[in-house]
Amino acid sequence: MRAALSPHIRAQVLRRLLRTPQPTPCKARALATSAARLSDMPLERVRNIGIIAHIDAGKTTTTERMLHYAGFTRTIGNVDSGDTVMDYLPAERERGITIQSAAITFGWRQHQLHLIDTPGHVDFTVEVERAMRVLDGAVAIIDAVAGVQAQTQTVWKQAARYGIPTVVFVNKMDRDGANWTKCVGDVSGKLGARPLVVQIPGLSAQLDTWIDVVAMEKIVYDIAHDNTGSTVVRERLTREGHPEQYEAAAVAREQLVEALAEVDAQIVDVFLGVDGDHLEVPAEELRSAIRRATVASLACPVLLGASYRNIGVQPLLDAIIDYLPSPADRPLPVALVQANGPHAPSMAESQKVPLDPHAKLVAFAFKVIADAQRGAMVFVRVYAGTLEARMTLVNGTQGGAKERALRLLQMYADVPEEIGSAPCGHICVLVGLKHTRTGDTLLDAHHPTLTKVVGKRKHAGVAPVGLQLHGIDVPPPVFFCAVEADSPQDERPLADALASLMLEDPSLHVTTDAETGQTLLSGMGELHLEIVRDRLRNMKVNASFGAMRVSYREMAGAQAAADHTYAREIAGRAGKAAMCVA
Repeated sequence: MRAALSPHIRAQVLRRLLRTPQPTPCKARALATSAARLSDMPLERVRNIGIIAHIDAGKTTTTERMLHYAGFTRTIGNVDSGDTVMDYLPAERERGITIQSAAITFGWRQHQLHLIDTPGHVDFTVEVERAMRVLDGAVAIIDAVAGVQAQTQTVWKQAARYGIPTVVFVNKMDRDGANWTKCVGDVSGKLGARPLVVQIPGLSAQLDTWIDVVAMEKIVYDIAHDNTGSTVVRERLTREGHPEQYEAAAVAREQLVEALAEVDAQIVDVFLGVDGDHLEVPAEELRSAIRRATVASLACPVLLGASYRNIGVQPLLDAIIDYLPSPADRPLPVALVQANGPHAPSMAESQKVPLDPHAKLVAFAFKVIADAQRGAMVFVRVYAGTLEARMTLVNGTQGGAKERALRLLQMYADVPEEIGSAPCGHICVLVGLKHTRTGDTLLDAHHPTLTKVVGKRKHAGVAPVGLQLHGIDVPPPVFFCAVEADSPQDERPLADALASLMLEDPSLHVTTDAETGQTLLSGMGELHLEIVRDRLRNMKVNASFGAMRVSYREMAGAQAAADHTYAREIAGRAGKAAMCVA
C-alpha cells in the first residue's frame, strides 16, 4: 500500500507545480498542431516570425507573454525567476540571457505562428543569422529608454539582408526616461526605415490606456483587477466623450495617412474618395495599406508597450497577423542547380523553388541540436513539397548523401511533439539524419535535378549536387583559447564533445596550431567561449583551458623609414652610433 504524503511534502510539491509553467492542452495549442496535421492550416494563415533586439530589450519577456495570452501556458514565465519556456538551458536561466535560439508553435486569431526567439548578445549573432535565413517576418524590440542600440542595428541589417519585413515594438514604456518619439526618430535616422506609428499613449499616467490610431479606439488594460494583462477592453473614441485623446489620435492618424500616401498609391485613391478627410479613411483600408507597405519592406509599423507590466502584447500579436507576410506572400526562393552529370555544363543554373505541397521536396537545414537521447535534431524549413516521417532524402550539399528521416517533430522550445507530415511553408525538426549540417539543402530522392547515380550514394561526397539553396554566412571567429585533455584517456571524450558542439554551433572552430601543437578553440567572443567551456564541464569532460586571446596578427601597413643617432659617454669616453631603419 502506497504511503500518504505528509502535509509539508504535499505543500512543497504543489508550490513547485504552481511555480513551473506547464503547457496546457487548450484551443491555442490544438490549433497550432491540429492533431499533428499541419496540412490542415492554409498557408495564408501561417506566420514564420522571429524576435530580434539588442540584449536586455525584452525579447524573451515579450515572448513569454505571447505564449500566455495565446493560452499555451497557465502562468507567465519570468527571466528573473528562471522559469521561462523559451530559455530552457541551465546557462540561460543562470545568466538571465538567451544563448541559443528556440522555436515554438502556437495559435492566435485562427492563425498558426512559428516563432523563433533569438539571442541579443553580439557573441551569438550566428543564431540570429540562421534564424533570419528561414523566417518570413520579424519583430524588432527597442528599449524605450536606450533607443536603437548597437546590436539593434546589427540584427536590423541581418533582417534587411534577407529582405525580412519587420514590425517595431517599443518596449519598457513604464520606465523612467522612456521616450517613444525618440525611438521613432531612431528607426528613421539610425535604421533607415520609414516608421508608421499605429499606436500612441493614451495620456494616462498609469499606462493602462493606449490609443489605436488605425481603428480610432481606446485600449484599456484592467491592471487594477487583473495584473496579468489578460483583460483588455476596446472603446470607440469620440470627440464628445474623449476630447483630449480624440485630438491626439486625430493628429497621429493624419500623420499615418500622409506617411502611407508616400509609399502606397491605393491609399491615395481611398483618401481622395473621402474628400481628403484623414479620419474618414476606413480602418480596413488603412490595415491593407500598412500590410502592403510592410510586406514590400517600404515601411514598418511601430507599436508601444511594457511587456514586464503585461501591457501591449495582444496588439502586437494582432499586428503580426495583420501586417507581417505569410509564406505565400514572400518571393519564391532562388536556388542554383549544380551540374552533376558527365555531360553537364560547368556553369550552375538558377531556378525558382515553387511553393507547391505536391512538388518534389526541397528543404533547408538551418539549425542542428545534438540531443543525448534522440541524437542529431535537425531544424528545417520546407520550401517545396511535403516532408513526411520515414522519408528518404538526399543531402545535395554533402555530395548527394542519402538520409532517412526516422521521425518528424514539432518543437515547443525543448518539448517535442511527433507529427506525420509538414507541407511547404512550415518549420519542423527531423531526427535520424547522419550527414546533415547547418546550411545544407535536403531534396526528395527523386528530385529531377539529381541523377540516378547520385540517388544511390550512401556516404557524403565532396562537391554539392542537384538543387542548392543559398547557405548561411558564418562570420570568422575573433577570440580563441587553448584546450587540452587532462590525461590521454580524456582525449577521446574531449574530441567527441567538441565535435558535438561544432555540429550545433557553426561559429565554433577547433584547430591545431602548427607552431605550438596546441588545440585551439575559436569563437565569436569571450562570453561565447565561456559558455562552451561550461558546457564541456557539464558533459563531464576533463580538460584544461588557457587564457582568452584575441585572434589577430600585426604587420607593417605601409613603407616607412626612421633615423636615430645614439650618443652617450661611457667610462669617460664619448660613444656615438647612428642607425637607419627602412
